[in-house]
Amino acid sequence: MATFDQTNGPWPIEQPLPLPKWSASTVSAYVADKLWQYEDLIGLIETKLQRMLEETHYNTANNFVDFYRTYKAARNVRGADLRQHFQHYTIPINRRHHMCVSLGMEIISRIAEHYPDIARQMYLVSCEEALDESDSYIQHCEENGIEFAGSTLEKEHALVAMKIVVGGRKGVLILDPGYHVARAVTVMKDQKYPHTGWFTQSDEPHCKREYIYSMHDHNDDYVTWTERMTRGGKQQYELSMVYIARPYRTAIDVTVRRNLVYNFRSLLSRDAKGRVCAGLYFPVVPNPLDAQVTLFYDGPLENQVKQKFKFAVFKDAEKIPDPVWVHLENLAPQLRMELNELIDLMGGLCESIHDSDFVAQVLEINSDINELSADN
Repeated sequence: MATFDQTNGPWPIEQPLPLPKWSASTVSAYVADKLWQYEDLIGLIETKLQRMLEETHYNTANNFVDFYRTYKAARNVRGADLRQHFQHYTIPINRRHHMCVSLGMEIISRIAEHYPDIARQMYLVSCEEALDESDSYIQHCEENGIEFAGSTLEKEHALVAMKIVVGGRKGVLILDPGYHVARAVTVMKDQKYPHTGWFTQSDEPHCKREYIYSMHDHNDDYVTWTERMTRGGKQQYELSMVYIARPYRTAIDVTVRRNLVYNFRSLLSRDAKGRVCAGLYFPVVPNPLDAQVTLFYDGPLENQVKQKFKFAVFKDAEKIPDPVWVHLENLAPQLRMELNELIDLMGGLCESIHDSDFVAQVLEINSDINELSADN
């Protein structure tokens, strides 16, 4: 945490989240006089990135169970409500249960092992997702300085940036392991090579996702991230903004905390190309009796197996039906987990999702946060 200069943001009483903070100073750019020098660098970074994707998970399931268990203990002792617990909760960051913030820290740490000088020029940056449009958002952020806009910013995602100058031309390198992006994305201001441009992030039978990152036309402090989704021949676009001017200092306090009460949870295994190949996911729903989880993994015939179950199935490990047990046995090795570890997780998720008092408060805080950033 200290390595990444993380801190806690101020938390006004009426706010559902702490306010985000950024470093006062900027980070110097990586300068490559020759194009081949930069191409060599990209090769080194992508090798590290792809290996990391293969070796790590994206996991917002375990931290949900941990959060629930500490709340349950506090409720039993002091009768605390969840909002109070949420505000005082010390967020654990470890190298096993990753989400976007710790994945960003992990890739910088891995690069630092062999290329410390390059890693020193990399830093965490914040992202505001699913915006209506970019110009008014930037104007709002820049009016009095981005810190003063903090009370309306959700900052639900974090990634890695490194400013670059390639042959005298300015740009930025973006790494986004939290969204399973298996390439080092180059964003050149002039949009000429080695600018990455549009690329396919995932291409499943039901949905194709393509990404492009580009410098904002009127402000180099921001990178526009556009996602194009194609379903049934119809295209829709989603716009997000990455603030690259200065390192993001409240990635843990704001972004990870925000995710604790998000109404969708997952545990995902990726391959070296960023394909999500196995895992589980579920929405957090108001009625515990409606709560269902989807398990998926690669089958023996290069097909993907996908099954949905009521959480109640996992309430008692001794009573899990044999057909469900078989799915868990197939899923565990693809998540690189022991079977008993996966069963413990399913039991913990079942307990948390069936606590209607806890779930109602999670959804209420999530709704308040959504309202906070609704005008962005």
